Amino acid sequence: MNYYALLVGMVLVTALMMHGTREKNLKYVIVACLLLYAVYGLRNTYYIGNDTTTSYLVNFNRMMNRDWDGVLDYAQGRNTLFYLMTKAFTVYISTDYQLYISVISAFVTLCFGVLVYKYSPNPLQSILYHFGLLYFTFHFSALKQSIAMALLMLAFDQIFEKKPIKFILIVLIAGQFHFPSLVFLPAYWVAKIQTGRAYLFLLAGLLVVTYIFRNQIINLMYNFYRDEDTNIDLSNVTFLRTKALIMVVIVTAAVIFRVPTTGDTIYNALLCYMGFAIVFQTFCGYNNIFERLADYYFQFSIVFIPMVFDQNSERRSLLGWRFLQAVDTVAPILFCGFGIYRFLDVATNDRTISPFRFFFQ
Repeated sequence: MNYYALLVGMVLVTALMMHGTREKNLKYVIVACLLLYAVYGLRNTYYIGNDTTTSYLVNFNRMMNRDWDGVLDYAQGRNTLFYLMTKAFTVYISTDYQLYISVISAFVTLCFGVLVYKYSPNPLQSILYHFGLLYFTFHFSALKQSIAMALLMLAFDQIFEKKPIKFILIVLIAGQFHFPSLVFLPAYWVAKIQTGRAYLFLLAGLLVVTYIFRNQIINLMYNFYRDEDTNIDLSNVTFLRTKALIMVVIVTAAVIFRVPTTGDTIYNALLCYMGFAIVFQTFCGYNNIFERLADYYFQFSIVFIPMVFDQNSERRSLLGWRFLQAVDTVAPILFCGFGIYRFLDVATNDRTISPFRFFFQ
């Protein structure tokens, strides 16, 4: 049975029954997140993805067999909380790796659900974009970054609660699970940048500057995040690759279909984050570590894209109202349809996550 296709089907059917008012949206997000967790958190973690010497199962056993000082020596000051958490889990909770993954999955899913409920005008679209942008399946094999991304979802909330101290503390904690997540530290102040019609020109100018000084920037960023398995080749690399171009299309559509205004605080902040993500993404041709940096900002696209086509918002568009109504109807269907297709195509054919088995199978 294709459990991924079944998951998509249940998410869609549940939306038909529970999607709509704020109260219904809360119930829908809860049910949908339980469905996501059933696949994400209850999968058989011993079945696939553990055949390398650097897998998380191997790391789990290493932490279990080390004393506390040995864990700190192994961490060497990088991602220390992740290793200490793993050791604490084996000591105080269980030595069962399956339970370890299930607990982490519950935390990540909970943070995702809170973000979607509080900030997405259309939870169904956000969940389908979560599938289509492959963040859902990415979490299967990226524990450190998944925890850090979830923590940054909580940090995002502190920005609009105007709690900078809490924001900084949460980001610093995230950095001790996955060091590159510290790239999100400027996000509190980036959110205050006023975007307008000149935004695309500013972004284009930033990309030009980035391109001109790409070698200097790449070396600086490489020194910021260096490990023994990282190699960077500065020759024969395409500056703007596919995902970066997709990001540019999203930002361009956003500025056309929902012109940023002074009072549109959350939308403005997310638009700025998309610009930051594009800049980081342009370096992914050199090494995929830069895609990780981009994703700390771009993960919020799951709530940003539904805002672009939110018919219930007070917004201005560069296009006529009748044409905008047609776009609001057609664009989400096309985007969500493509997201479903991309998710099922990857989930079915990627041998690291398919075939799927539950822990009891």
